[in-house]
Parts: sequence; C-alpha cells; structure tokens
Amino acid sequence: MEAGAAQSTPMAAVDAANLALERGQPNVVTLAGLLAPGGVVDADGRPDAAALREVLAPRIERVEVLHRVPVETGGEWRWRSAAPDLAHHIRVIDPSTSFESTCARVLMTPVDPDRPLWELLLVPRADGHRCGMLFRLHHAVADGLGAEALVAALSDDAQGADAVRAQSPEPPPAARRPLLRRWGDLAVQTAAVFRRSVRSDALLGPLGPTRDVAFLDVDLTRLHDGAHRLGGTVDDAFLAAFGQGMRAMLTAAGETPPAAIPVSSPVRLARRAGEGNATGVMLVPIPVAGSDADIEGSVARVAALTRSEKARARAVGTYRLMSNPRAARMLMHFALRQRAVGAIASELTGPPATLRLGGAELVAAWPLALLSGNVRVGALAVSYAGRFRVSIQTDASHLPPARVLADGMARALERIGASART
Repeated sequence: MEAGAAQSTPMAAVDAANLALERGQPNVVTLAGLLAPGGVVDADGRPDAAALREVLAPRIERVEVLHRVPVETGGEWRWRSAAPDLAHHIRVIDPSTSFESTCARVLMTPVDPDRPLWELLLVPRADGHRCGMLFRLHHAVADGLGAEALVAALSDDAQGADAVRAQSPEPPPAARRPLLRRWGDLAVQTAAVFRRSVRSDALLGPLGPTRDVAFLDVDLTRLHDGAHRLGGTVDDAFLAAFGQGMRAMLTAAGETPPAAIPVSSPVRLARRAGEGNATGVMLVPIPVAGSDADIEGSVARVAALTRSEKARARAVGTYRLMSNPRAARMLMHFALRQRAVGAIASELTGPPATLRLGGAELVAAWPLALLSGNVRVGALAVSYAGRFRVSIQTDASHLPPARVLADGMARALERIGASART
C-alpha cells in the first residue's frame, strides 16, 4: 500500500479500527441481489457490464467514498483521493453451481487495498434468467446501512438513497446519563464480553477457509403483524427465529442445544461527521432449547431483553475496543479465544419498493453476514420491497450446511407470521 498523505483527509478512528480486523475472512460488507431481465440484463440473465459502467460512471463520480484509498503515515490512517478504474470495479465473474455458492466463494476474496475499497460483481444467469449482483465494500468505508445507502445512491431512482434514510432514520444521540450510570453501563458490557458462557465446540473455534451461505425470505407485513401481536418487533422476531435455527444446527452437529446462546447484535448509533461506521453492540441471550411451538414465548422474552440492552448500547456508544486500530488489534487477539459470543446477527431496514440499476429491476436483495474471530455462524437480514430476507453464513469446514439453520429459521418466522391471523 503506497504511503503518503498528499491530498488526503483524516480517517475516523472507528473506521481505521476496521483495517486492523483483516484476518481470516476479509472484513468486507457484501450486499447480494438478483437483477431481472431488462436494461443492462438480457432475456437470458446475461449482463452488459460495459453498458452498466456507462450508466453508473456519473453517479459514482458524485460519491466521494468510492474515490479514495487508505494510506498509513507515521501510524496514522488517512484517506487519499484515487480515481476508480471502472473496468476493474464493475466486472462479470463466473457463476458457481448456485447463487448461494457463488456468494460463499466471493466472501473469502479480499478487495484490492491499492484501489478504492469497493467492487460491483455481476453473475450471469445466477438464478434462472436473473443476473446476480454483489456490491462489496470494505468495512472501513461503511457499515451495512452505509453500504445499503450507497447501492440506493447508484440506483436509477434518484430518490433511492432518500428512501433508505427514510426507512432507517438517524437515531438521536443517546440521552446523557449520569457519569456513574454510564460507567456502570460500560462495566456491564465489558464484563459480558469477557464471560465464558458458550460451551459449544461446534459454534466456536478456529475458522476454516470456506463458507456456506443459505437464503430465505418471508412476507414482511405478516411478520411485522405477528411480531407485534406477540409483544415484539420484526428485529425481535428475527432474533427469536434465529435461536430456533441454531437449535436445528446444533442438533445436526450432534450437540445438545443449551437453554440460550448469547448473540452479538449491532445497535445503530448517531453518526458523527466523517464516520463510515456508527454502531454499538448488544449481547442478547436468545432462547434455543425447546420446540418449534416455543417460538411465540421466545419473541416476548427477546423483546424484553432488547429493550434494555439497546438503551445500554446506545448509552455506551462505540465499543471501546473498536474505537481505534490499536484497541481493535487487542480485541481481535481476544476474539480468537473468546467464549462469550456464540453467533452474530443483525437486521437492516431497506427501501419499501424495488430499486433499478441500469434499467434492470433488483427483485431480491440480501446482506451477507461477516464472520470474525472464532464465531462460526452469522445471520443478516433486510426488509426490502415487502419481503423480509435473511442470509445465513456458516464455516463450511466445521458445521452442517447453512441450509439446516435457514430451514429451521424459516419455519419459526412463518409460525410468527401465522400468529397475526389467530
């Protein structure tokens, strides 16, 4: 990586911290989707990459974060302006046996650190006559919601990014608590991270070199209404259903599911100027043991936990061990051996209507989870165009297929949705 600070700007410490986490799986945010025939996608699902570059070039020109590379000078990370080569950044790749397997393969490929840290990959005939799309962005540039907003900004609808922001309004700064209360919140959060409460050898351990990915989706309105009837939100339903999927996964792995598994779930914070990342962390022990019939009670239990934990996470703000590169390196050293977090789960809110890129309708979209440290399971979801879409990612070397977890989770989400009609 070329050093030098000419025509450069400071990098926010929390963004620079993400450059220190580049171990094992690339620290890259990935949004996957399917483009229907039309515009730059022909009737057989084959993309015209040159035509898409021509369409997107003026839009990319207006997005500053797509025109810079990280440089380190004297231990300080900065952003240096650099023009993207669209022939590299927007390109066609060969499909694997399925779009899910293509995504699993791409997840383990880093972005080039000597170029702007993003790429838009096109996958011909990824799903029948639909073209696959993977927008990839290094976590130092933006978090999941930021990546989602960038895709919307590149879409044909000039209001796309506004639609994303309207669905996910910036949270207000957390109410300032008394100093002792804030120190208490930090102490509780730190103590939780250092507990050794996860005994599963399947869920935690060294990560292998390959990943497995599975997708699922359910009707958003039914899920919302069902979750509300059970005393929770869509996010609470997502976490409760994830617990049921984890039970199926652990059973298939030959382990007895515990009563609960602590799951790390990001909490959105008010974004400071110049920051690409603005997330806190809450640790939620989601119910796992039991049967499919327990899902209704699980939603209520998760809702009670998230109400208090979200407030605590927002009061604490950015986790101290992710506040700068040195602290992040310490966190990664600990994360390779930790036993406090059994899985990772996060949920985004997307636009209510489908987006278009180069005249092709983005008919389906999934954010892809990011595994890190010694955590082998992750789930990431988005509400998009009337559907609630979830991606499951697992360490393929050590766990049963991701489809096992996805199917168990889908059954739980359908059961929650069905409760809206009872």
